[in-house]
Formats: sequence, C-alpha cells, structure tokens
Amino acid sequence: MLDAPQAELPAADGGRRIVLEIDGAMSYASVWCNGQLVGGWPYGYASWQVDLTPYVKPGQDNLLAIRLDNPRNSSRWYPGGGIYRNVWLLKTGPVHVPAQGVRVTTPEVSKDKAVVKLATEVRNDGSAEANVIVRASVLNPKGKTIETRESNLRLAGSETKSVEQLIEVRSPKLWSTEAPELYSARIEIVAAGKTLDTTSTHFGIRKIEVDAENGFRLNGQMLKLKGGCMHHDNGPLGSATIDRAEERRVELMKANGFNAIRTSHNP
Repeated sequence: MLDAPQAELPAADGGRRIVLEIDGAMSYASVWCNGQLVGGWPYGYASWQVDLTPYVKPGQDNLLAIRLDNPRNSSRWYPGGGIYRNVWLLKTGPVHVPAQGVRVTTPEVSKDKAVVKLATEVRNDGSAEANVIVRASVLNPKGKTIETRESNLRLAGSETKSVEQLIEVRSPKLWSTEAPELYSARIEIVAAGKTLDTTSTHFGIRKIEVDAENGFRLNGQMLKLKGGCMHHDNGPLGSATIDRAEERRVELMKANGFNAIRTSHNP
C-alpha cells in the first residue's frame, strides 16, 4: 500500500522544524520525502514520528510517500491494514517541547489542596544558544487559569533540558469514575516576548493507593475494578478509527457496569 500526497510547503516555513506524526499504521511503514528515505516504524500498534526537516523544500511542491507491508500470517487475528489513524504535520521553531515532553503528576492530593508538578522538556535544535522562559499554567475544568509559573532556561545548541514547576490548586475537583473532572496544563516557550512553542495536556487530580489490606483505593475510597479488554478495531466498522465510534464504545461499557478498560493493541 502506498499513499503519496503532493503539496506546496509555504516559504514562511523555512527555518522551521517539520515533523510527521503517525498515530497508527499497519504495518512495517516506510516514509519517503521528495524521493529520499526518511525512516519508518515496523510495529503497527504504536504512534511514532519522523523528522522531515532535512528533506522538505519550503516554497515548493513536496512529495510524501508512505509504504506499508502487512505480511501474510502475521497475526492470529486480522489486524487491519493501512493508515488507520490520523496523520499530522507538526511545525515548530528550533526551540520547542518535544513529543511526550510534558509530564504531569499530583504528589499531594486532598479535598482542601492539591499540588500539581509539571516536568517539561525543552529542546534547542538550533546551533546558537537560546535563553527562554518556560511559562506553565494550570486551567480548571471550565478553562479558567488557576495559576501560572515562569522559569528561565538557557539552552546551548543541540541541547535538551528539563524544568520542574509546582502549582497549588485549592479545593480541587477530584477525578473519579463517576465525576471525571479534567484540568489542563498549558506550556508556553517564550523568548524576547515572542511565543516559540505552545502545548497542552489534560489531567485528572486524584489519589491512588494500593495495599494488601484495603486493595485499590481512589481518593481514599475502596474501588473494585470491573474491567474489560477492548481491541483497537470497531468490529464491522473496520480498523479505521472514528472518533464518535470510540466515544460510543466507552459509553456502552460504562452503561453496562464497567469502570476499567484495558486498551488492547491501541497506540
């Protein structure tokens, strides 16, 4: 299978970092950009990235080709074939937050107060030193900013550094299976008053404890896990991911008494 779209990359993208992100492709994927092999990924049940920056031509037409090879008898079930999840073209500056570069934890959780710890990686792909501000904000479930922290960071060329920031949340809305309240962490990388990169991620504030005497506890309450295993495909709808179909499956599981899901073979 070969998908080969051709499109013009704006000239304004010169000097930017261009990355292809594939959420799921079955399988043994290989990527070419303008006739040159860029990279790939053999495993079909994983998301992955390839850096197109050295191969693209800003201001010109660019040809992108993705070849997939699903061998016979490669599985005990039919795994699907092709690009079955979204494909993204990501554009950033040389100084940016890399993929999976934000980690959110809640080391302190109570009904009165929670402490949110944001650990952010920042990468400088340029050759010159960069002095930036890492601005981290926590937003409540309604999207209102609770608090913002700023840290100064100096990066040499081709250097990656991490920054940790703590933000306190008063009277937090705790996440549970019945009230899945989600906060957001927003990270901005700023230099000379200009935003170089922005990323955000959702998270729940909750306390998890496990011991032999009380079993699994969520926010101090014992919770029996009633779990099921869900494969990546949607039965007769096929392997291609459809957002509403995924939502509906979770709704059906919850309506039938499940409170835990093993996402089997999901990227």
